[in-house]
Amino acid sequence: MDISALMKEPTIAKALAWTDAHAARVAEEATRICEIEAPTFDEGERAAYVRRRFEALGIRDVTIDAAGNVRGRRPGTGGGPGVAMAAHLDTVFPRGTDVRVRREGTRLAAPGIGDNSVAIAALLAMVEALDAGGVKTAGDLYLASNTCEEGLGDLKGMKAFMADVKGKVGAAIAVEGMKVNRIIHVAVGSRRYRVTFTARGGHSWGHFPSPSAIHIMGRAIAEISRLEVPTDPKTTYNVGVIKGGTTVNTIAAEAEMLLDMRSIDPRSLAQLENRVVAILERQATEGEGQVKLDLVGDRPAGSIPADHPVVQTCKAVHAALGVKTFTEASSTDANVPLSLGIPGVCLSITEGANEHRLDEYIETGAIATGVKNILLAAVALASG
Repeated sequence: MDISALMKEPTIAKALAWTDAHAARVAEEATRICEIEAPTFDEGERAAYVRRRFEALGIRDVTIDAAGNVRGRRPGTGGGPGVAMAAHLDTVFPRGTDVRVRREGTRLAAPGIGDNSVAIAALLAMVEALDAGGVKTAGDLYLASNTCEEGLGDLKGMKAFMADVKGKVGAAIAVEGMKVNRIIHVAVGSRRYRVTFTARGGHSWGHFPSPSAIHIMGRAIAEISRLEVPTDPKTTYNVGVIKGGTTVNTIAAEAEMLLDMRSIDPRSLAQLENRVVAILERQATEGEGQVKLDLVGDRPAGSIPADHPVVQTCKAVHAALGVKTFTEASSTDANVPLSLGIPGVCLSITEGANEHRLDEYIETGAIATGVKNILLAAVALASG
């Protein structure tokens, strides 16, 4: 589709003009959303607010589903494929974090303002702009503000959303807050385990050398750290959390670690997982202990090529908006549609930095461009 020509269509031009005139309103909406705490697995209060906003915008079929997602549909004319669009509700910050938004010149600063409050606000603004312009998309827009994108949420919300709409859509857009010129079309898959070692333990003097769960775990970590993995396709591993034992003079009867393995290639990820599991099981046996593996994260990998029509459409939108595109592989809600064979991308709204940190911030100047970015992509992709 010729995006420059699309932008000149009277209804689209009116919607884009509305976006320019109301960028400050989007920033205000992002502020309201950010100041409603929404840690992963505890997004209910924010979901209730977004549901009210969906309803106020006249979005059809509004509901909160079993996964906690706020869901709705903006009907099309029936002349094109459906498009799924989702911006996640959750943040990495626990309850009690100071999420009050501070304005610092052209910036808004607060934990979660960019990841992902401004994306939710932009999704709402997109609907309002389409309505203001009288834009009728060909295909339906299936909209969600979903739960459990971060950390151990394991994309639970997006998995539920896509399972429901996968037969109704021809493309999917995950909406994130920062890096407005980024297109993600390669999904980094991950497998995450809680690994628990147990052993006899005992007194550090009286029962020495009774097997120690910590010693077993330490040897396993050391062996994993020496594994060589591919750089292309990029494949990684990390032990991010360890704990165990009770006192300095007690041989540990239990130790636990959280293990993360990632790759952009499902086969490489599976091969790494097999090698790591073999190490864990062998070290447990050799250390006269036992190991238990609990899968706590399964983010599927997937991709579409850079020359796929969906990617090319999004690049054309960037070009029409004067944005210079860059692409990268990442782990986002777009993992889910890509793993299902549905062309999917992750698009963003504005610029900023320090996501997942207390000093996170966004720039407000690019917000209008970001709303136009997802609006034009949605209209174009819903046209087939």
